[in-house]
Amino acid sequence: MSKKKKDWKTEKERLLRLDREERRKEYRRQDYISLDKIPSWREENRPNGKEDGKELTGGGGLSDKVSLYKGDITVLEVDVIVNAGKDLPFDLSMVFAA
Repeated sequence: MSKKKKDWKTEKERLLRLDREERRKEYRRQDYISLDKIPSWREENRPNGKEDGKELTGGGGLSDKVSLYKGDITVLEVDVIVNAGKDLPFDLSMVFAA
């Protein structure tokens, strides 16, 4: 195994052992945005936490798992960003969080 690959794997293992606060100290920028600060699609599209005049209960399916974010993605606190938009007629970017 090459030295470069070994160094990468060692660093990955070190970072995976850190807890959230220790890992945040390693960030290059301190003005990050955690995903819990970005509302889900369902939360963003309901007036005052209610839908059709009644309290929301139960799961909302996909709308509770999807969030739309417009801004600088380099400040998002995520593990990986995958962009599959090159071969599609539109840009499809997916973000995977820890």
